[in-house]
Amino acid sequence: MNVKKQDGVTLLVLVITIIVILIIVGTSVGTIVSRQGLLKSAQEAQEVQQNYSEKEEQKTNDLIDSVGSSGTGVNTIDLEENANSPKLREGMIPVKWKDDSWFVTDSSDDNWYNYGAKQWANIMLTDGMTVEGITSVETATLQEMKGKKVTSVGSMFVWIPRYAYRITENYHKGGDSITGKVDICFLKEATNNSAQEGKNIVEYNAATTKNYTSFPDGYVVHPAFQYEQNITGIWVAKFEASHTECTNQENTGSTNTNVTTKTLQVKPGITSWRNIQIGTSYSVCLNYQPTLNSHLMKNTEWGAVAYFSQSVYGKSDKIWINNSGSYITGSAGDNAISSQNIGTNTNYASTQSVNASSTGNVTGVYDLVGGAWEYTASYIDNSYVKEVGTDGAISSNNQYDYGDVLIKGANKTKFNYTMANTDNSTNNYGINKEKYGDAIYEVSSNSISNWDDSWNAEFSQFPSAETPFMIRGGEYGSSSLAGIYAFQGKSGGPATNCSFRPVLVVL
Repeated sequence: MNVKKQDGVTLLVLVITIIVILIIVGTSVGTIVSRQGLLKSAQEAQEVQQNYSEKEEQKTNDLIDSVGSSGTGVNTIDLEENANSPKLREGMIPVKWKDDSWFVTDSSDDNWYNYGAKQWANIMLTDGMTVEGITSVETATLQEMKGKKVTSVGSMFVWIPRYAYRITENYHKGGDSITGKVDICFLKEATNNSAQEGKNIVEYNAATTKNYTSFPDGYVVHPAFQYEQNITGIWVAKFEASHTECTNQENTGSTNTNVTTKTLQVKPGITSWRNIQIGTSYSVCLNYQPTLNSHLMKNTEWGAVAYFSQSVYGKSDKIWINNSGSYITGSAGDNAISSQNIGTNTNYASTQSVNASSTGNVTGVYDLVGGAWEYTASYIDNSYVKEVGTDGAISSNNQYDYGDVLIKGANKTKFNYTMANTDNSTNNYGINKEKYGDAIYEVSSNSISNWDDSWNAEFSQFPSAETPFMIRGGEYGSSSLAGIYAFQGKSGGPATNCSFRPVLVVL
């Protein structure tokens, strides 16, 4: 917010006001303008006013910074879009991209983000983060670090603000040459009111017919923005998860990794954490940042990123594949569907690799296409994943206990599906057609094992029978079948080609 005034205009108004007052009390204009002290006095008065304005401006900026940190207001940076301001807590350091580097900033910075220009808000956590001229980021204040260059990154997360959406083209269609369009309407704070027009968005109701062509009935509030209560947005891991022992060598992400004792991080340029079963990844995410409600990404949260990317606020085009055969986070091939290790660039900030971001620039989310398949906290609720005893206790079926902790987990941390009478991919897909926001039924036309009936002809195999857990995105060697709309069933066991991603929620 800018409360400064142009000096010349303010001085002129002040002088005219004094002249009018003196004329009223009987002083001539000639006498007024001839007095050398008058303009000097006016200048002094104007300086006092300027000092007052500067103090008021500082107070206003402090208030804006407070609002941005608490997340109770809308984005004051770009009022034409009204995306919710990112919610921050202690230890979350706002950063912006400038001169090919990250710099520390704060929520009062007009250049921190601009969703209208596809510039999404980024933060770093303090794990391993170093800042030029700062001895310790854990003890330094944000103001001490502001404007200084980040010399080593901490775990990175990207803000997805609360929104409603409508699919304006190719709803429930898929296959070759079919790509849909998604229209986004930002919502005000934690309400269902449009931030742009103040109208209430009609929430999804399974009993009503979906209309994707008119406002407001065509919009549905995205279900990712419900976490026991309405929330203003979510912080999504910028890269696939890794752990602190990961390097740029493939085996460091997959050897002795099905444990909860390793330390989770979210960083570029190293191997992703793989060979970990879904239940272990679920527990690792819950324990990661419990005060920030960290959890394994749900299918709805994946969908929220996918739809936002497809809109005018994101890349709105095919995201390029991470085709690194070593699972290096933030990598990209030399085109959207590059084969394994063909033309791979492992520098996420390069002009090539930003094409593998959800925005087409360095501020977006990476590894959504290729790299490793990603487990999400979602599954088909069938007898393969659980058995209920006479005492009501849930137990694993046969030797498969990969996701028992997830199945028993709180509803806010998962998004599960109903099993059809005949448990197979096609039937389960059809019976769950009323699920929305997860980038499954809405963006595909069918579900046949390893088939290409999603938007952009990406994988479309719904969970079933012995593959009840959901994985997303494809892997490095999937070529054209990999994509942000790709989905497939998996047993939930440790796999060298499966990773995961945490999400944070600041209440």
